[in-house]
Order: sequence, then C-alpha cells, then structure tokens
Amino acid sequence: MNLFDRVLLTAYSLFMTLLFILFSAVMLGWTVPLALLRDVFYPGRPEVFWPLMAVIILIGTRLFWTSIYRPQKKSHHVVLAENALGQVNLSVSAVEDLANKVAGKIHGVKEVSSRMVGVPQGVGLKVQASVTPDINVPDASAEIQDMIKEKLFEITGLQVSSVEIHIQSISVKKPRVE
Repeated sequence: MNLFDRVLLTAYSLFMTLLFILFSAVMLGWTVPLALLRDVFYPGRPEVFWPLMAVIILIGTRLFWTSIYRPQKKSHHVVLAENALGQVNLSVSAVEDLANKVAGKIHGVKEVSSRMVGVPQGVGLKVQASVTPDINVPDASAEIQDMIKEKLFEITGLQVSSVEIHIQSISVKKPRVE
C-alpha cells in the first residue's frame, strides 16, 4: 500500500469512526449531534450531501480495490547465454542466494545478506555481513570478495565486476547448537 492509499485509509477510517460515534450518541439520546447531522445531511442541501457521498464512495471503492489487487511481481533475470535454441536466464535471487552461501562458508563470517546491483562495468554485489571478533576484518573482506567473484563465475559463468562488503557488526555471540 503506497503513501496515498495510507492517507486515504486514515482519513476514511477517522471519518467513519466519527460518523458512527455521532450516530451512536444520537441513538443514546444526546440531541446535540442530531442537529449537526441534520445540518450536514439535510436533503434540502444537496450541495453538501451529494459531493460528500460521492467522495466517500470513491474513497471506499479505491480502498476496496487496493485491498484485493495484487500486482504481478516482476521477476528479474540475468541472461547468461543465448543460442539458436533460446536463452539461459538466471534469477537475481539465485545469484544473491549463491553469494550468501559462499560468503557464509568463510570462517568467522555469519549473517550474510547480499543484493545484486547494476554497475557501469556490468554486474555488482553489495554484501552485508556480521563477523566474529577472532578474524582480521580486512583479510576476511578480501576473501569474501575473491570467493564470491570466483564461485559465481565458476558456477554460473557470470562475471561480477565489483563486490562491496559492508560489515554490519562484530558479534561475540556463539551460534547455539541444537
């Protein structure tokens, strides 16, 4: 749901809640809201009533449509090869998963997440990782870069031009054994 729909939902919810509170107050015998409701919804004043009803119906329709409509997710692929029989495509998520597995196997590296990005030279990866304090961070970062670049080329044939490493934390927690 985008920002516009959230604002609509908020305004619509507040309006409907206020309206039902006023109707409930009238049903409980309080006459002050009755005068307010009579002034706003008076049939002799269509310049207030019908535009208000049209806006409420349009907002309700928009919110209903937003709640049931699910846009198709675009699957992003990288074309690895093309020949007379067709194309060989590789999903971006498959490349990211492979990079995560390769980096996760390096000693002292844990909690890896990567994201594939386009760079002027071709394909790049941004890798975020947590490491343990018993390793040398620059050496481990260089090893992550080399291993990811090498394994991605070896397994997929995809030439990665840059691998950016972002160390998110140096964690002393030991993984628990189950």
